[in-house]
Formats: sequence, C-alpha cells, structure tokens
Amino acid sequence: MTNCQADLFVFIRMLCGDAHLAADIRQVVNVTLWRKRDDFTPGTNFRNWAYRVADFEVKSQLRKLRRRQCSPLDDGLLERFAVELPAAVDELPERRVALARCMERLNARDLELIRHRYWSEGSLESHAKSTNRAVGTLKARLFQLRTLLRQCVRQRLLEAHE
Repeated sequence: MTNCQADLFVFIRMLCGDAHLAADIRQVVNVTLWRKRDDFTPGTNFRNWAYRVADFEVKSQLRKLRRRQCSPLDDGLLERFAVELPAAVDELPERRVALARCMERLNARDLELIRHRYWSEGSLESHAKSTNRAVGTLKARLFQLRTLLRQCVRQRLLEAHE
C-alpha cells in the first residue's frame, strides 16, 4: 500500500482535477483499502485493485459535489480517464528517472529557474528580481526548458523500450 501512494495520488488527481480534493480522497481510499484488505487476492495486481477502489471513491465524491452544482467533468469523460490512466500512471516511475537524467544536463542557471518555478513557494517575479532578469525572459526560458525536457524524456523512454 505504501509503495503506490504517489501513483495513487496522481491517478486520483487526474480523475478529479483538484490536488486538495485528491489528497482527501486518497485518505478515504487508504482507509477503505485497509478496511477491505481481506478482499484483496494475494498474487494479483494490488495497484489495479487500489485504482478500482479510487475510481469508485472519486465518482462518489464527484456525485456529492454535483449535488452542490460543482462537478467539472461528465461521467463519460471520467470513465475514459479511469480506463486509460492506469497505464499512464504505471509509466510514471520511468518518466521520473528519465526527467531526472535530463535535468542533470541543464546548466546551473536553468536548473535554478526550474527548481524555483516548480519546487519553491516563491513567485517568478521574486526570482526575476533576485537574478536581475525580466519576468518575460524567465517565462520564455521556462517554455524553452519544458520543450527541451519533454523531448529529452521522450527520447530516453524510446531508447529504454528498444
């Protein structure tokens, strides 16, 4: 159960579209998985079982939200996500490794920009001031870096599957 927490969160978040709601739902799913642990058949795929439980819980929570007029997605789209996302989530560990390798190739300045944008609480404006660069320049560079990293990850994944 512990080994699939990150993937379970990503799966739930992709279904519901909200990180805070996904965190809450994951807690409910964890309790349900623990409570129903005797229903799991050893030797089968635990992650897929957990995804089924999560899918059910997401639908339940979204039904509750819909009653309050807040549901962002229709059931058909949610069903499609539930079918297609497990394969995408299973690929996440490979993608993480590939991304880490690609990021090792960045220069210090670009790596600092990526870290500031995605791992800190600071704004892009504060980073622009501290590095004496224009916000527009940083936005353009982030766009370039995302494109570069996306291409690098794709290439590494292709090489890994050959």
